[in-house]
Order: sequence, then C-alpha cells, then structure tokens
Amino acid sequence: MRTRYRHYGRTWYRRGPLGFYPRGAMTLPWGRYERSAYLFWRIRIPLWLAGAAAGWALAGPGGIVAGLAAAYVLEGPFSFRRAGIPGSAARPQPASPTDAEVAAAHAVARRWDTEAVPSPDGWQPPAGVLPAWAWLPPGGIAPRLDRVPRWVRVWYRTPLVDRYAYVWMWNHGGWDVLPPGPEPDVSQT
Repeated sequence: MRTRYRHYGRTWYRRGPLGFYPRGAMTLPWGRYERSAYLFWRIRIPLWLAGAAAGWALAGPGGIVAGLAAAYVLEGPFSFRRAGIPGSAARPQPASPTDAEVAAAHAVARRWDTEAVPSPDGWQPPAGVLPAWAWLPPGGIAPRLDRVPRWVRVWYRTPLVDRYAYVWMWNHGGWDVLPPGPEPDVSQT
C-alpha cells in the first residue's frame, strides 16, 4: 500500500518531491529560501497562458517558448519562502477543547445524524444570491453526491462553473441541511 502512494507521488505531474523546480532550497545573499508550496493552479495556469500569449504577440510562434520560459521563471518567486531557523520560534499548540465545547460538538454531530434532510426543506435564500454558494443556512450544509446524477458530480468538481452546480444541487436535494427551527440547548445534554 505504501509503495503505491509513493509511486503516485512520483508521477509526471509532480516530478518527485520538488515539482518542476530542481532545487528544494537555495541560499541567497539575504537569506535561505525553501520551496514551500506549488503555486495555486488558478494562478499558475493563467500565468503560463499569459506568458505564451505574450511571447506569441511579441515574437510570433517562436516567441511561445520564450513566453513559457518567462512564466516558469515568474512562478519561482511565488513558490519559495524564507526558511525558518529550527527552534527559533516555538509554534503555538492548539488549546484542548473544554467539556462544554466537546458537548456542543457532540450535540451538533448528533443533530446532523438524526435530523438532516435534503435541501431546501423550508429554507428560503435571500433574493439575488446563489444558495449553497453565496448563502448557507445557519447550520451549514453537507453535500450528498449519491442523490445527484453523474453529470452533476462532474459539474460539481469543475472550476469556475461549480457555483451553478451548487445551486442546481440546492434546488434538487443534493445537499443535507438541518431543518429550520430553534437551535437545541446544548447545556442540557
């Protein structure tokens, strides 16, 4: 099982643990920098497309390579961060939850297990907003992809147009919601 995950991590997409950049850390005159994250794809893809388009516009079809190289170089500064010195700053430890917070979390989980119903179930979103995208009921929502057709599942995971899939799922019962009503008092549980 572990070898399968290790093999998956070394596919063409990642090119090993460092991605397309050959170095995981570099030392510059003003400090040491390490590769911390890949540039988010919603920024990286337009950056590469804009670089290729700018190269084409400036130098014709041969300029595409230069534009892609410029995009590659511009991606680098956004992927590296200043390396911290180990032990120099203690990381804050998250506080352990109190008994009241644990009881409240259990009450909410119990309510989701017993009272959740398909959307919209009595909830009326405000006019002019996209339900499940720009507006949520106070208790939140949980996706139920087993209730929607396969094409909606693909649409739900498609960037930029997924907001309309959320609305479609809201109108057709693709979300679980807690019914409207008074919130239960968790101090009595």
